[in-house]
Amino acid sequence: MNMEQLSKSQIVLLTLLVSFVTSIATGIVTVSLMEQAPPVIAQTVNRVIERTIETVAPASQSAGAGVTRTVVVRETELISQAVTKISPSVVRLYASTSEATPFLGLGIVLSAEGSIAIDASSLGEAAEGAVGLSDGTRVRAVLDSRNRELGLAFLQATSTDAKVAWKPATLAGGNPILGQTVVALSGRTVVRVEDGIVTALIPLGEGEASVGTVIDTNISADAILDGTPLMNTDGEIIGVSTSVSRASSSKGFIASSDLMRKTEVESGGESSGAE
Repeated sequence: MNMEQLSKSQIVLLTLLVSFVTSIATGIVTVSLMEQAPPVIAQTVNRVIERTIETVAPASQSAGAGVTRTVVVRETELISQAVTKISPSVVRLYASTSEATPFLGLGIVLSAEGSIAIDASSLGEAAEGAVGLSDGTRVRAVLDSRNRELGLAFLQATSTDAKVAWKPATLAGGNPILGQTVVALSGRTVVRVEDGIVTALIPLGEGEASVGTVIDTNISADAILDGTPLMNTDGEIIGVSTSVSRASSSKGFIASSDLMRKTEVESGGESSGAE
């Protein structure tokens, strides 16, 4: 049929058919190119699509309505933010303030006055040690109390000429749930991050004799040091590694809910587990 003999309706229908076929061909070519593209390019495109979905308000709406934007936050970004938040509250334990003294373990700052929770086994029977801050400053700390039931010890930083701004960690009030994403901070000289999930909640003792809870994880046991803190993706401490938790499970941590409870009791000097 001659194109000149087509009616207006036929021309419109023909145009729609051509557009439809063209769009299908474009989609097929795009998918084919994405499959052949290097992984880096494909990941970048997917990241852009996932991160931001913009819905533009109709023009009839007022200018104040603006643009509605939904931001998709990935779990890796939450972990990064949590590590940044908690890192200033994690200190390293040494036998003394001397630069030559060996590394003993990690500690968690509990108060702005310099109260620090550590794994009691890292200090042994010593009555004092030194804590190293992220800026390299080392401060002498003396033993305040112990809790052998949980394998914890509490140090108190002594007054020094250096003005140290202690940043207390935020402790989670309850136990995590099974399958929850957790992050452990480790490293003898630099911060190292290990992530995993909660695989079990193990009671320490039975029934009324239970003295606490061990949070079991699938984090590599090789990455867990004395006093390694365990946190959630909100940057809250949910556990700490001690000799008692590792005896229950090589990948276990004493729950922060027990740390909070014992810390309150210890401050009153009435804990049956404190010595």
